[in-house]
Amino acid sequence: MAIVNLDLYSYELAMNTQVAVLLPERRGVPHASRAGRPYPVVYLLHGHGQDHTSWLRLSRLESYLQNTDVIVVMPNGSRGCYVDGTATHRYGTYLTDELPVALSNWFHLSSARENTFIAGMSMGGYGALRAALAHPDRYAAAVGLSTAVRLDKMELKADSAEKGLAIPRLGEVPRNFFQVFGPDADYETSEYSLKALARRLNDSGAPAPRLLQLCGDDDPLLEQNQELAEFIRTDCPRLDHTFRVSPGMHNFDFWDAKIPEIFRFFGFSL
Repeated sequence: MAIVNLDLYSYELAMNTQVAVLLPERRGVPHASRAGRPYPVVYLLHGHGQDHTSWLRLSRLESYLQNTDVIVVMPNGSRGCYVDGTATHRYGTYLTDELPVALSNWFHLSSARENTFIAGMSMGGYGALRAALAHPDRYAAAVGLSTAVRLDKMELKADSAEKGLAIPRLGEVPRNFFQVFGPDADYETSEYSLKALARRLNDSGAPAPRLLQLCGDDDPLLEQNQELAEFIRTDCPRLDHTFRVSPGMHNFDFWDAKIPEIFRFFGFSL
């Protein structure tokens, strides 16, 4: 596939930022016009402490998709949790509103809901599920891998780093989460809560994206994921939601192995 690394100015972020884009390019097949047939697009989000290059450097993403006609967009979300923070940058509006417009001006990608998908791991899993629940008219389906359901409530146990959840024990990290999400007492009724968004979408009667949660059985965030999955099952029965647990930890060994499952869930043949 063709790889494009963009450095662009974002009005919503008020700064330059980066995006890696995978473009379909079937080796050994002549280029042919796709006039009137824009490509479907998958937004693929990285985790906390990573960047827009992580999926390309640490997985076999390009290899899996080499014969698939899909554009994959990997934005740099920094540590913004893919939301408009209470006292931080507007990464939510950037992801769901600004970036798709900018990319559609430059690339031959579809803007139709049925051709737009979003996925991510850890912080990116939260960002993907939140974007789909908050903007169900934008995405046909979403996948959360090892989702950090409550980024500000992650418990770093003695063996968390060994299992892949390695976040520096610096006071600046929880301060950043506070700047993003605000007071804990406000969280569960806010626009940041996956539960609140899921219940609102369930009760609205509006068309909802298909949702898939995947988590490893040895992941430090398994309990968070189980709790969210049970909440959606019992409190949001209208949502098309699947939760699967399989062997693995909070690392790219697990996430890489799940790439084919993600794209097949979105309807692509690999």
